[in-house]
Amino acid sequence: MSLNLGSKHKSWSIVHRYQKNLKKIFMQIGELSRKSGFSRDTIRYYEKLGLISFDDKRTHTSRYKDYPEEVLKRLLAIKKIKDYGFTLEETRGLFILFEEGVLEHDRGVRYLRRKISLIDKKISELQQIRSRLVAIADEKAGDCSIQRILLEMSADKKKAVGK
Repeated sequence: MSLNLGSKHKSWSIVHRYQKNLKKIFMQIGELSRKSGFSRDTIRYYEKLGLISFDDKRTHTSRYKDYPEEVLKRLLAIKKIKDYGFTLEETRGLFILFEEGVLEHDRGVRYLRRKISLIDKKISELQQIRSRLVAIADEKAGDCSIQRILLEMSADKKKAVGK
C-alpha cells in the first residue's frame, strides 16, 4: 500500500514508514557516555559486571560497538538507584528481581525497609565516630598534636575490635 503525496514528493509506503519508526536507535560509547553522564570506563565496567547487557549484533563492519537506546535507559536507571544509596551489587539484585518478574510491591517495600535499616545503622556508626573525634579534639584543644590524636584513635579502635 502506497500513499501518493503528489508529483513533487516520493511515494512512501505506509508500512515502510512504520517500520522506519520502529528502527532501534544505536549509539557508540562516546555518545552513550555523554548522554548518561558515566565515563566510558564506567560503562565498560558495568557491562563487565552484567549491569548492562545487549545483543551485540553489529550491522556494519565497524570495530566499534553500537549500544541500543535501552542501554542508555538502563544507565539512567542505575544512576537514580545509586543516588538512593544502593550499591552496584544491590542494584544488580534489583534488576534481577525485576526482570524475573518477582519484584512485586510487598517484596520491593521489604527490600527498601532493609536498606533503610542499613542506612540507620551506618548513621549510628558515623555519629559514634563523630563523638569520639569531638571528644579527642576538645580534650586536646591546648595540645593538638596530630601524632597523639592518631595514637589515641588507634587505641580506641583496638579497644572496639577487642570487645
